[in-house]
Amino acid sequence: MTTPSNSDSVFNASGTIPFPDLARVSEVNETVLSETAKFNAQIGTAMQNLGKEWSEFVGMRLREDVQFFRTIHDCRSVQDLQQAYAQFWQTAFTQYGEEAQRLMRLTQGTVKDAARTAQATSDVLIHPHTDKAA
Repeated sequence: MTTPSNSDSVFNASGTIPFPDLARVSEVNETVLSETAKFNAQIGTAMQNLGKEWSEFVGMRLREDVQFFRTIHDCRSVQDLQQAYAQFWQTAFTQYGEEAQRLMRLTQGTVKDAARTAQATSDVLIHPHTDKAA
């Protein structure tokens, strides 16, 4: 039969089981939950902004579609019809390109903000008692 080494033992040198500092565990849990809630709020706001931007764009494009059908209805020749289609698609491509750029800028800003928040959260968790004002 082998004798367990001291490193395998759950007991400390005095023969008792060490008990964690519950106050510190509670403090860490509170900090983690608080920072997670802040982060979630930030991401939630960013997602709302992206959703708002996209829904406004879709609404504008739907109005363009309705106007396009009115324009087609008013066409009197094949040339008018060709011109209406060309104008519609040119406008659509331009607007979709501009919207893609806007969404990329919003997403880029969100990712940068999230990275800063994650770094700040990490700093708070690693060094919970440092005063940032100093």
